[in-house]
Amino acid sequence: MKVQPNDVLNFTFIGYKTDQIPIKGRDYIKVEMEPESKNLQEVTVVAFGEQKKESVVSSITTVRPGDLKSASSDLTTSFAGKIPGMIAWQTGGLPGALTEDEMNTKFYIRGITSFQSSANSDPLILIDGVESSKLELSRLVVEDIESFSVLKDASATAMYGARGANGVILVTTKKGEEGSVYTTARYEVVVSRPTKEIDVVDPIIYMKMYNQAIMGRSNAGVPKYSVEYINRTASGRYPSWVYPTNDWYKLLFKDQSINHRAGVTIRGGSKVIQYYASVNYNYDQGMLKSDKLNDYDCNISNHQVGFRTNLNINLTSGIRLVINSSTNIDKYHGPDNNQTSAYQYAFNASPVDFAPIYPADATYNWPHIRFGTTSDGAANPYMENQKGYKERTRYSTTNKAEYIHNLSSLVRGLEARLSVSYVQSGYYDNTFTTTPYKYYLKSYDFETGEHTLAGKDNALASKTLRAGRGGNTTDTRVTYEGRLYHTAAWGNHQTSLTGVVQAYERTFTPIQSVLNGMPQRNLTYSVRGSYGYKDRYFGEVSVGYNGSERFAKGNRMGVFPAFGAAWVASNEKWMQRTSDWLSFLKFRFSWGKVGNDGIISTPRYVYLQDIGSTSSGTTKDVEAYRTGGFNRRIINFYGDEDIQWEIAEQANLGVETKLFKGLLEIQADIYQEFRHNILSKRYVIPANVGIEVAPLDNIGKTRSRGIDLSAKIQHQFSNDFWVILNGTLTYNKVKYEEIEEATNKPSWQRMKGKEISQAIGYIAEGLFRDEAEIANSPRQDGDVMPGDIKYRDLNGDGSITVADATYIGYPETPRLIYGFSGFINYKRFEFSFSFQGSGKRTFFVNPSAISPFVGNHAMLTAIYNDHWSEDNMATRPFWPRLSPQNITAHNPQENWYAGAETRKSTYFMRECSFLRCTSIQLAYNMPRKLLNKWRMQNMKFFVSTNNPFCFTNFKLWDVELGENGFNYPIQRTYSLGFNISF
Repeated sequence: MKVQPNDVLNFTFIGYKTDQIPIKGRDYIKVEMEPESKNLQEVTVVAFGEQKKESVVSSITTVRPGDLKSASSDLTTSFAGKIPGMIAWQTGGLPGALTEDEMNTKFYIRGITSFQSSANSDPLILIDGVESSKLELSRLVVEDIESFSVLKDASATAMYGARGANGVILVTTKKGEEGSVYTTARYEVVVSRPTKEIDVVDPIIYMKMYNQAIMGRSNAGVPKYSVEYINRTASGRYPSWVYPTNDWYKLLFKDQSINHRAGVTIRGGSKVIQYYASVNYNYDQGMLKSDKLNDYDCNISNHQVGFRTNLNINLTSGIRLVINSSTNIDKYHGPDNNQTSAYQYAFNASPVDFAPIYPADATYNWPHIRFGTTSDGAANPYMENQKGYKERTRYSTTNKAEYIHNLSSLVRGLEARLSVSYVQSGYYDNTFTTTPYKYYLKSYDFETGEHTLAGKDNALASKTLRAGRGGNTTDTRVTYEGRLYHTAAWGNHQTSLTGVVQAYERTFTPIQSVLNGMPQRNLTYSVRGSYGYKDRYFGEVSVGYNGSERFAKGNRMGVFPAFGAAWVASNEKWMQRTSDWLSFLKFRFSWGKVGNDGIISTPRYVYLQDIGSTSSGTTKDVEAYRTGGFNRRIINFYGDEDIQWEIAEQANLGVETKLFKGLLEIQADIYQEFRHNILSKRYVIPANVGIEVAPLDNIGKTRSRGIDLSAKIQHQFSNDFWVILNGTLTYNKVKYEEIEEATNKPSWQRMKGKEISQAIGYIAEGLFRDEAEIANSPRQDGDVMPGDIKYRDLNGDGSITVADATYIGYPETPRLIYGFSGFINYKRFEFSFSFQGSGKRTFFVNPSAISPFVGNHAMLTAIYNDHWSEDNMATRPFWPRLSPQNITAHNPQENWYAGAETRKSTYFMRECSFLRCTSIQLAYNMPRKLLNKWRMQNMKFFVSTNNPFCFTNFKLWDVELGENGFNYPIQRTYSLGFNISF
């Protein structure tokens, strides 16, 4: 390097502070760079505090906020594949989710380990120490996040006691800093389209295949569509409302929607007050078309505004007051019908039987929309979307005040904190609907072109909008908390002690019942003690003593202990000679017990009987029954004072290492959890006891095992060229250990040893080839013909019955989630990408939902291309023999909803295995000279895309939707935006 004696050298490296050193005529300079704490994540956020990363004994994942950046207005859509230990997937792409049930993602920490269907399996979420909902987490923007941590084992969550069994997500938002004002602004425009559209056959093929289905099932069948009708429809010489050729998807949906993201932050402060404030705005549209004859828009639009203010006030040298406040407001407008069903409506309508709307005839010629139907009143999907609209508003406000007192003047290293938080969210909606006018084509004169319409059920029809009765609910949470910290260090020893007292209360309005209207309360006492020696050996013990008023008086409080230990082997003297290639090596182990008080959603108090009434049954007073009926009391739930919370006993073994002078970082955890006290039905009680419902008891047990793995490679080739690569892998398997079952079940239907959410169903052996094979096979119910599904007779009794069903496939919850991402900086250009994959998950295509022709269903192109016929006698095509009836008429084993004796089968089982590119971004940073001229610190322009492509063998719809293929589709986005700071 050629330099002058008076030059100043600038030293930079990823994870270290920039250092400027004058040469001063020297020929040799030794440089020791200082680590940048934030980049190296030396401080880790833990339960009720912070610890040096090196001393952490628990399994905690800290995610860089920038890695969660997405074009979506929902933060949780970026979790999958980026957080080791997080099982997450998308369920749709509907904009404007205002309730947790409407959210487009599901996410769990280390899977679902409770099989009680209404038990709470969601992680505890704390934003700035305040309990928050999944919806409130989804509203966060990356620009406001300072740190994002996921607590995964009992040692990390024991201080939360009865609420820590499902893991904890800790989010800390940005705070003010002493210094000059720092302002940022961003804007992004987003074009959104479905990742995949469902393909259906054109109207001509539809009619021909409908006729073929009829004739293929009966030689005496009569074709639904005549040759003349088909030819006239294909000719295109007649009005489209006389011979319709409806492409319902194009009629109902736009090709794309345009959305917007914007935000402004301001940060600064003095020695007395430091502040951070932000305003963020998101605008999302749906893809529904609106009719111009309506005076209102039926498309989805959602305006979302978020405000955040964080203040730190130094009252004295040892006393601080911290005030955090945030508010989110959503204003939603959309169709009155179920938005998630819009795509299902499009599939459930014939493309040729009626027109979406009809022109006026001589009678019905006044201004209004004449929605098409048939003489039988077939549903019109266009009408369903246009008949009205809904307006919804949701708000959420979070306020926390914390008093922090440094008591070192009394005891060195002692600090006390008192806080109170108040959270309220509210939701209300109003609907405005019409009663549409429906018509079918009664006659058409081919010579004059005149037509006649006939009304269908129009006696109460009206084009006037009528306001419906709206809902109005509020959810209020208040938390009081006191903490005491003490830290000390002497010689080679370091200790810390944390004590916490917390009282929590939650109320709802409106009050639906006396019991549900009572406040929900939890009380927590927690303590944690930590010890470190020579920065090599670390130990920690924590205990949570928690209570919940859901349980009887003697069972309301419980003790949840945990301990952990870590050994930083790389700090041993005998390890120093490996420092050139092994700079850090740490082993840790933890064990503990944590609880879950959300064992069941209802009843509220599990120790009280839930008594209701019914009008079913018999009575001796027949006349009273005839005239006014009767009500008798029934027991909906048998209360049990011995019922307790679920308890999860968790063990975790982890290793962390850095290789080749920080080039490669690896963190791996292997864990096991035994969960017991799961609320489960008692099935072995004799019927003559006289119970009305099966009692519930804490008799269920599960076992979960898995691996979390993350790796990071980072290297700086020069001052303006560096690369960072990340990878994660999560594997989790949960099995039933104990569950009470009916004693008359065959062994292959017993749940013990099987996986949670694994389906039970029939093993399909292919399709029947001919009548001889049908005659020589076990008897099946239904009108069976060659080309119908053949099932395995497991018990060998010669008939296919419910006893032949067994456990099939993988569970509904993915066993495997993985991902990898990269960031490349070259001069002023930045390039980043991320991929997410999933495997070991099974879902079932619902054959009733896609059966062509039934209920005016369209015909999937996949069925047309690959179904059994006399010309295609394959043993396992995509679809069996065509029929104008539902597939369940010939294969009742495929009927999901016909009662207790219904199952699925392996014929329509699919593995949800895929690798998706979730994001690609290219950014350009403006030159420093221009920024200085414009008095800016940075200006960045970027283009990006989310979900651009996906590799999978499943082609019907986006594979991540699973069996919910007709949900609002997952979106592919293209973005253009900028960030500026000054």
